[in-house]
Amino acid sequence: MRRLFLSGLMALAVTGGAIAQDAHPALWTVHGPRGTVTLIASLHLLPPGTNWHNPAIDGAMRSADSFVFEVPTGMSERDEETRFIIDNGLLPRGETLSALLDDEASKRDYRRALTLAGMEAGTIDQKQPWLAEVVLTVQSMYRRNYSADHTPEGEAHDFAVTHARDIRYLDTTRQQLEFLAGADPSRGVTQLKTVLADFPNQAAREQRFVDAWAGGDLDASAALIAAGLHDLPDESRRLQERNRDWTRQIEAMLTESRSFFVAVGIAHLAGPRGLPALLRADGYKVDGP
Repeated sequence: MRRLFLSGLMALAVTGGAIAQDAHPALWTVHGPRGTVTLIASLHLLPPGTNWHNPAIDGAMRSADSFVFEVPTGMSERDEETRFIIDNGLLPRGETLSALLDDEASKRDYRRALTLAGMEAGTIDQKQPWLAEVVLTVQSMYRRNYSADHTPEGEAHDFAVTHARDIRYLDTTRQQLEFLAGADPSRGVTQLKTVLADFPNQAAREQRFVDAWAGGDLDASAALIAAGLHDLPDESRRLQERNRDWTRQIEAMLTESRSFFVAVGIAHLAGPRGLPALLRADGYKVDGP
């Protein structure tokens, strides 16, 4: 379920050949002492033809003074990502991922996942289990024609650049990468084995998640997120810590005389520990679901 939380690298999507659909992502408006914040639930990759625009969303984008996203994606950030992966994402010399999979069932699952992702073993055999999981998952979705270009995050960022709006970020590139790599290392191979065994079911599972997002069904989204985190207490704790940190940042924005448009992944928004719930608990008026 680490795959739920990737920013530039990961998102949930629908199966290949998906029919273009209208989506109605959840939208909130938070009122502060001086400013307002519009929160939109995003997915980081979507199939072509997904239409999530409506007058409320487009109006909020047009009226926003500042746009806020999870993490920057410029060239310097890509360089930092490369350095981080070299330092933290590769196995020690002489070790291979296939050798760490020490039972025949896991090796078979590994070969099957590579086939589904359209990859050769050599592409990821030197990678740490956490990074192999990321690459396999993302590549399998790219193979099914997913793109970040027309997501709420992607189009809002393009709009902000084109209209010379203020752009801010909630995390640094390093913070996001440390989140991905920071789970208990002793569970890395065990978790990868679980992911590999379930890889053929990935598309159907993600279809359920995207259907919930497209329908604005926050209860279903929260239930899917909670189920995915059920056996990952460390990741659940770190997600909650990030949500609390982002809540503090949003509360600081609300003291400015500005309107903000904030587009982040739905995993940070749904459920009792999502940003809207935390802001309400802190006494802010939040319009929306």
